[in-house]
Amino acid sequence: MRSTQEVLESHLDAFALGLDALVADYTEQSSIVLQSGTITGLAGIRSFFEEFLKSIRPGFWEAFKIQRQAVRGEVAYLAWEARPFIAMATDTLLVRDGKIHIQTFTALAEDKP
Repeated sequence: MRSTQEVLESHLDAFALGLDALVADYTEQSSIVLQSGTITGLAGIRSFFEEFLKSIRPGFWEAFKIQRQAVRGEVAYLAWEARPFIAMATDTLLVRDGKIHIQTFTALAEDKP
């Protein structure tokens, strides 16, 4: 079974591999908790990532930088930025049985002049 560190690495690598690879880290019982609400199940998670990937503008991935990464037991924490698109974002993953059971995600968009 994959460790929390392995699941985090898989999740980060999956963005380059596409939607199916992203969704493969979740189960039907998985949830993503957002400021706007909670998404549960593979269909909702797939839709969330599909919209996220569609919203990526040129230069985003080149600007993506991890500020802090920590893994403790079943919990992985990631703080990142992608300036000028995202000033700061955090993800927290609760990993159970080698899959993301619960993820929280919050992003602060860069202020526009």
